[in-house]
Amino acid sequence: MPEQIPVIRGRMGGRDYYIGKMTFQELVSKVQFYHKLNPSRDLDQLLQRGLSNRAEEMKEYLLKQSERFYGAIIVASWGGVPRYTKVKMEDHPVLDSEEYEFGILKFSGRQEYFALDGQHRLQSIKMAIESDPTLRHEEVSVIFLTHERTDEGNIKTRRLFHTLNRYAKPTTTGENIELDEDNVVSIATRQLLKSGIKLLQPDSLELVRKNLTKTQDDKFTSLAALWDFNSAVLDSIYGFDKDYLRFRPDASHVENTYNAVVSLWVELRDKFEVLRDIEDKTRTPGEVREPNGDPAAGHLLMRPVGLRIYGTILSSAISELIDGHIARGSELDPRIWGRVLKRVEALPMVVGVIPWRGTIFRNNRMETGARSLALRLSLYMLGFSSVDENKLRDEYRGHLEDQGAELPQRLSICQDS
Repeated sequence: MPEQIPVIRGRMGGRDYYIGKMTFQELVSKVQFYHKLNPSRDLDQLLQRGLSNRAEEMKEYLLKQSERFYGAIIVASWGGVPRYTKVKMEDHPVLDSEEYEFGILKFSGRQEYFALDGQHRLQSIKMAIESDPTLRHEEVSVIFLTHERTDEGNIKTRRLFHTLNRYAKPTTTGENIELDEDNVVSIATRQLLKSGIKLLQPDSLELVRKNLTKTQDDKFTSLAALWDFNSAVLDSIYGFDKDYLRFRPDASHVENTYNAVVSLWVELRDKFEVLRDIEDKTRTPGEVREPNGDPAAGHLLMRPVGLRIYGTILSSAISELIDGHIARGSELDPRIWGRVLKRVEALPMVVGVIPWRGTIFRNNRMETGARSLALRLSLYMLGFSSVDENKLRDEYRGHLEDQGAELPQRLSICQDS
C-alpha cells in the first residue's frame, strides 16, 4: 500500500470514507479477502471456490475487453486509523471552501486491508495480472473505510459487509438485454425493436419483467421471452459459445445475425394471421391471448412461456434441416425459414389442446413449471428422435397423476423434399 494517497473525503451513516485509486498490483499485493479474517478453514475454502468460479469469467473480461472498467472496490483498514490531511486548492479558489474535502490519506504501515465489497473483482484482477502482467499498471478506484479492532467495531464491519452484499441487486434480464453491447443476441434483439415490425415495437413488449400480467392486454410478449426465442434459433444455426457471446463480434457478424432473425420474424408474421391482426390493430394481444375471455382458446405465441417453447422447437427443426452449424456471423439464406415452419406446422397452437393442456395450461391457467415436459411432448409428437419415449411416458403419467395415461398421438408431418 502506498504510504500516502490523494483522496476525496465523504461522510455517510456516521462514518467517514475516502475515495482514491490504486494500481492492480498495489491492490492485489495489499488487500485481502474479507473471508480470510474468518477463522474457519472449511468456510474459507468454500468461499474461495465460489470466488474463483465466478471470477474466472470476469478475468476473461479483463483480458479480452479493451474497454474494460470496474466500479470502486470498498476496502476497510484493520488496525490503526489512517491519518487524513486536508489540502487546499489554492489554484482554484472556487473549490477552496469547507464543502470540498480534498486531501492526503497517510497510512502508518501497521494496518491490514480487506475488501468489504468487490471480492470477485479483486479475485479476477489477481487472476488477470497472473495471465497478463502488463495489466498490473491499470488503475481502479477504491473507497477506504476504517475498522476498529473492537467487539463493537467487528459488529459494525460485519453489518456493513452483509448490507453491501445483500442489497447489491444484479441487473434484471430486461436491463441486460437493453444494455449489453457485446452479446450478439442482445444486440440483434434490440435492433428488432427498430426494425419496423410493429409487433416488436417497444410499446408492444414488457421490457422489465419476464412474464406478463393479466392487465397487459396491449403487450405481445416480454423482452426476455423474445430474447430467449431469438437465442434458441440463432444458437441452433451458428452454435454460439460463451466467449463469442461475451465479446462483440465484427460488424458483419452483427448484421448477418440480425438479418437472420429479422427474416424469421417476417416469416412468422406471414405465417400466423393472429400476428398480422395485432399489427393491423384489428385485435389486441389480450384478445388473442384470451378470445372472448377464454384462456383455453388462446394462441401459444401470446404467452411468454409458449414463445420460449416454440423457439426451442424451431431450433430442433433447424438442427434437423441444417447439417451442422454454419460459420458464426455468416449470411443465412432466409428461405430456410419456410422449410423450418413447414416442419412444425402440424403442432397445435391453441393452449387448451394437447400437448399444452395438462402441462403448461392446467386448471384453466398457465403453469410454467411444466415447460420442459410440454416441450418434450411436442418434440415427441413432431417425431424428433431426441426424445426417450419410455422416460417421457413415465414423467407424463406422474405429472398427470394418472398411471394409465398414454402419450399423445404423433402428428402427420409434411416436409419439403
